[in-house]
Amino acid sequence: MIALERITKDNIFLYSSYEKTDVIKYQSRIYPDENADAKLWYYIKYDDLYIGSVWVEKAKENDFAVLGIFIADDSYRNKGIGLEAIKMILGLANTLDVERVLLRVREDNKRALKCYQKAGFIEVDRYVKDNGVRAVEMMYRLE
Repeated sequence: MIALERITKDNIFLYSSYEKTDVIKYQSRIYPDENADAKLWYYIKYDDLYIGSVWVEKAKENDFAVLGIFIADDSYRNKGIGLEAIKMILGLANTLDVERVLLRVREDNKRALKCYQKAGFIEVDRYVKDNGVRAVEMMYRLE
């Protein structure tokens, strides 16, 4: 069973274990922006195990939120867990007073691209980052 558990000052200590996983190789960051004016930040739990994190964050000057997600242990990837966590966080995102949620993903991360498309994100841009990595920007319109 998949559940989201809000990250608080009382359980944040669990998060440091993610820094020791291979997820760092694939993510540009594993923490939400500490300067975001509003954010919803959760652990992803699967059968009572903390396996990753999902968040949406909004800067005051933006009219959109940004999604971040990762599953730290490869054995839990490609099982639909990320898709369910995304659907759950998108259901909460309307509390940030935005109409759309954006994300950026590496162009070669086919598994993630497929997951985001299944969740309802559409591609809006492709670009090359300063470090040469090809990326895709995707958008989800909240209802």
